[in-house]
Parts: sequence; C-alpha cells; structure tokens
Amino acid sequence: MGSRSRRILAITLLVLAGLLVPVAVVATWTARTVTDTESFVSRVGPVASQPEVQALVSTQLADQVTGAVIDDRVAPRVGEAIDELAAPELVKGLLRDVAASLGGAVEARVQNVADKIVTSPEFQSAFDTALDEAHAELVATLEGDEPQGTVITEGTTVSISLATIAGAVRAELVNSGYTFVDRLPQLEATVPIATVDQLEKWQGYYHLLKVMVWLGPLLVVVLLAAGAWLLRDAAVSALWFAGSGFLALVAVTVGVRAAVGSATSDIADPLAADAARVIVATLTTTLVRNATVVGLLLVIALAAAAYVAARRRLTPTTAS
Repeated sequence: MGSRSRRILAITLLVLAGLLVPVAVVATWTARTVTDTESFVSRVGPVASQPEVQALVSTQLADQVTGAVIDDRVAPRVGEAIDELAAPELVKGLLRDVAASLGGAVEARVQNVADKIVTSPEFQSAFDTALDEAHAELVATLEGDEPQGTVITEGTTVSISLATIAGAVRAELVNSGYTFVDRLPQLEATVPIATVDQLEKWQGYYHLLKVMVWLGPLLVVVLLAAGAWLLRDAAVSALWFAGSGFLALVAVTVGVRAAVGSATSDIADPLAADAARVIVATLTTTLVRNATVVGLLLVIALAAAAYVAARRRLTPTTAS
C-alpha cells in the first residue's frame, strides 16, 4: 500500500470513528436512562411540577367528573323536569338558566379541587408511582410488543395511563364532599408521549441503539486505533478524529432539539401537545448534557492536537 493510499485509508477510519461518537453517546444514554426504571422515573418525574402537565391532568379529571355527573346524569333529568312543568316558556327558560349556572358552579368547584390536587406534594408521589408502573410496559412497547393497558393508543396519540393519580384525585374529591364521585366509573388520567407514527420510528431506533450500546464504543476504539496506527501521527490523527466527532455531535444535538420541537406537532389537543413537549424535553435534557460534556472533551483534544501540529510545523528542523 502506497503512502497516499495509506493516508487516505487512515483518515477515512478516523473520520468514521468520529462520526460514531454521537451514536455511542445516544446508545449509552438510552441504556442508562430509557431502559432503566429508576433513572427513567428520576428523569421524567419532575415534569409533575410543570404547569403544562398539571393543567392537562387537572382538566382531564375535572372534565370526566363534571361530564359524568352534570352532562350525563343531572342535566337530562333537570331538563326533563323543566319540560314537564305546567309553566310559561319564559319561566321554563329562566329555570334552565338557573340550572345551567348551578352546573357551572359545580364544574368550577370540581376544577378547583382537581387543581389543588395536582399542585400538592402527594401528586408528585402518585406521579412517580404511576411512571414506575408504566415503565416496564413502555419498554416492552419499544421492543415491539402490543400495549397491554398502561401504554394506550387514542386515535393517533400514544399515552401513558396514570391510574394511581386518577385514584388519588378520586379519593380527594370524595373527601371534599363529592361522595357521588365514588359511584362513577373509574377515572382516567393520561399523558401523551408520541404519535403512533413516531412510536413506530422510535421502535426502529431502539432496536438499533440496543446493539450500538456495546458495538458503538467498540467501533470507535477500533477505528481510532487503526487510523492512528496507519497515519503514524498522533496529533494529526487527533485532529481528524476530534474534528469529525465534534461536528457530528453538534449535528446530533441540533437534531435532538429539532425533534423535541416537532415531536408533538401531530397531537391535536393543545394541552396534550404542550404536556408531551415538556415530557420529551425533560427526558432528553440529560442526553444533550452528555453530548455537551463529550463535545467539550473533543474540543480540548482538538485544541491540544492543533497546538502540537502547529508548533511542530513552525519549529525549524535542525540538521544532524
């Protein structure tokens, strides 16, 4: 192999090693954060204090209670009773207005109770418990298994069911005097995580990253060692490897931020879209942080290699 061919091959191997750095970073993050229950709960759990998530859960539960009681039970009976009255239409209209205002007062009260619950410390505990229960099924869904109940599909949206939270809200409403809630069907609270199309893409990425969690770092080391050995110049080798790795990391970080911004673009409900955006952004925060740390290390290596290469070039060669 000629010196030119040897140099081209060496640079190719070093660039490939650099391009695989972000793949190894993402794969390692997936193994440590997404597939580990404790890490997943610790990363996602804090979103329970975010206004977007609290507003979504509070609205869901309040709507279920008022819908079941007022719209499905009270309103039809009141309407029928008013219609059966032997009274002028003007009086019936006034009675309907009074009934509507009373229904609005009940709805506002239920909403206030739900708002109080989702801002309480107990809500955070219930949220963590719900995430812990949902995590195993979420991972199974990423593996390709059909959801069994905790991960649910509603239309085009995939959500995590928070049964523990719904139970806590139900109990608080009963304690607040709304004993009829105990006779209602099971309340449901869900937080969206993706659309069906996006989940299918994530499943493909997940299988690839499961392999790359060990293969990625191995390939980086092997390609870097082979390229450096062929080039026989540590400084230049570091320049090619660190430079390509840093550029690849920047591209991946930008891509992750763009993905977070578009991850909820297909979710129709604005409240659900806002909550999903917060959850995805919170989960990927550590990925961006890890990529930043690795990027800084590559910049340091790049600067050191550039300094050595420049100093060597500027230093005159002394004849022996």
